[in-house]
Amino acid sequence: MRTLLITYSLLFFIVSAFAQKALYLEEIKKAAEKGWAEYPASIEEWKRTHQPSVLWGYNSPGGPIYLAGALGFLYEETKERKYAERAARILMEYGDLRKMLPHDYWRTRPEYEKGVPPISNFFILPPYFRTYLRIKNSGVLTPEMLKRLEHDMAQSADFIFYFPEWGTHNRSMLRAEALQYAVLAMPDHPQAPQWQQMAKVLGEDNVREWEVEDATGYHAVWLMALYSYAEAAGRTTFFNSPIAKYYLHYFVKLISPNMWVPAFGDSHWWSGLEGLRFVAIFEKGASVYKDAEMKWAAKVTFDSYKKRGEILGVGEAYYMSDAYRWTNESVQPKTPSSGSQAVLEDVIGKKIVFRNGWNPNSTYLLLNYRDEGDGGWLYREYLRQTISVEEEKMHHGHADENSIALLMSKGSVLLNDADYRNDLPSGPYGAWRQDYFHNRIVARKNKRDPKQGVLEFVRNSGAYRPVRTQKIDFLNLKEVDMSRTRLIDETLGYQWDRTITYVKEEDLFIVVDGIKILQGDYYTFTNFWHTQKVFARGENFFDVGMDSITSLQLPRDRALFILFPETYAKSIGVEPISRSHQPEQALYQTISSQYKAGDTEIFVTILIPHDRKEEIDPYLSKVRMLPVSTPYKSVALQIQRGSKVSILNVKIDLEMEVARENIRPRYLYSLGKVAFGDFETDAHYFFATVGREGISYSAANVLKVFYRGTPLMEARANLHSLQLDGAPDRIGFSKWRYWEDEVRK
Repeated sequence: MRTLLITYSLLFFIVSAFAQKALYLEEIKKAAEKGWAEYPASIEEWKRTHQPSVLWGYNSPGGPIYLAGALGFLYEETKERKYAERAARILMEYGDLRKMLPHDYWRTRPEYEKGVPPISNFFILPPYFRTYLRIKNSGVLTPEMLKRLEHDMAQSADFIFYFPEWGTHNRSMLRAEALQYAVLAMPDHPQAPQWQQMAKVLGEDNVREWEVEDATGYHAVWLMALYSYAEAAGRTTFFNSPIAKYYLHYFVKLISPNMWVPAFGDSHWWSGLEGLRFVAIFEKGASVYKDAEMKWAAKVTFDSYKKRGEILGVGEAYYMSDAYRWTNESVQPKTPSSGSQAVLEDVIGKKIVFRNGWNPNSTYLLLNYRDEGDGGWLYREYLRQTISVEEEKMHHGHADENSIALLMSKGSVLLNDADYRNDLPSGPYGAWRQDYFHNRIVARKNKRDPKQGVLEFVRNSGAYRPVRTQKIDFLNLKEVDMSRTRLIDETLGYQWDRTITYVKEEDLFIVVDGIKILQGDYYTFTNFWHTQKVFARGENFFDVGMDSITSLQLPRDRALFILFPETYAKSIGVEPISRSHQPEQALYQTISSQYKAGDTEIFVTILIPHDRKEEIDPYLSKVRMLPVSTPYKSVALQIQRGSKVSILNVKIDLEMEVARENIRPRYLYSLGKVAFGDFETDAHYFFATVGREGISYSAANVLKVFYRGTPLMEARANLHSLQLDGAPDRIGFSKWRYWEDEVRK
């Protein structure tokens, strides 16, 4: 009986997998048919509107090449001659589009000294060569046609040598992929050895090292090109690399409740082309590593796109053809079960996700604290000195360090990133990459006049200013999840720690921003949050919501209550701003003041998702500040939770507890203790709930916790030898990483 059940289960799994693969094929066919029907009109429209590209001059259309790529795949898969004939027609007609150009157009760029190639856009070179490979032996191409196509393809392959952009990023990898397929398509061509060498030169860095980009869309472009190159070059051992597996886990763990890898950096919200590249990427990972969560990621990403009810575009169909080829029928999807977590670490990814589940109604918050980092210096420097990238965090990244890139609740989007730039090399004042377009603290030198608008004050040329970031802490505690991340701006002279607390039962977030001044000066600090609709506003709060992002309509069931409980010397306001290709509102709390080195400043923000029809009055008094014994060195809040009260304390100055003497251990409770309400502790982070029956608490990096003078926990004394000043052994106390307990009254 057991054997029979296993057999039936296996058959069910295989049938299900085949059904998914068959679905991919059916969608590709529908896209190809639609694309073919629209092909003549699309060519005429291109002829009517064609303009040279500032990047590569002659700007041949991408749609026909992606369509040819999908048709070539369908011929390879089905052997139906019509697909090869259609693909051949597109390839043969494509070179003739250059007749639209003036006869002396080749004089406009030095790259055209050997003639204008049919394609100079490296994004569409791979499908161009792959289509030829797939239909070369179909019988639909005559010797004369083959000769003409090989001439055109060789021109395009040679074109790369005028700018063989290198480094671990998408632009390099697309060139390597294209050249590798050019070698496969024309192995006997006199230039083939050069193409092969350049493909290896550009590709080798990428198969060995970490990528330098921080943008969802370009992560997908890079990985697709890398996987395709590895396949074409026979570099299958690439997938044995921990780097290859890392990126797949990284993107799976980022998936948000709309079942999409969320947008950050140069990316578009819920872009079909970006998302369906990820379907292929996840299918490849599931196949190589037999990973059920990667299989789940492929399925839900594809299903979420299909819920739009749209037929795939030809570019999407081209990338889905690889998803089809890479699908492994034996791997079955499994929904991840992890909760809030660092994704995946604090060196390469530098992302933190807060979540209470993996379904469309889950709460989700994404913190991005990625800086440029120390890796890939040579590639970043090459880009910086070669192309116009002043607005970018190398590469395709935004000034979004320590920003909240996405907040979702029950299917509604409450906070989101700024989308891709709206012009080349960027929009006005660095739109939408500059720091003030993101949900983060923005610092500027000098004083803002009260009559001067905040956006007017913070705007500049848009040039990116490098900073460093670190993860200080992340913990999953009983009642809360917490993170603390740090930004260090040595140029402006300040350090900013953002501590996020997710109160799981209440489904609310508390954001404590602590700023430490490194260089004395006059500063203006602004705490920015962005939205589309402002439903209500008070002296220290906003109630807001998002109805759309670009042209995509969003669920309108939820709103976000934003409260600023700490108001000393600060003002709030709202100004119109352009983000995500639409008018939005920039909410802010700001302060201008003189600071000396060592001073601290604080901002506190409460984020409460709620139903739009719900009254907001109860939220006005839900969270309030508590006095602390060390103002501006520590922040304490009280959260009213029905019959219970919770207390949060975040230490701003982590050095106040360190003894001046060079002794070990240097942590001294007498220096680090903070009193607030009924509690006293030296913990860096403290959360407690007081109810009728007792107290539950969590304390991180802690020596002692007291409640009404009674110790709840105390680190134990131990002997510390090898004192650096040669002094005798001393009795000291070592901090505990964290401790949680419940104490009955």
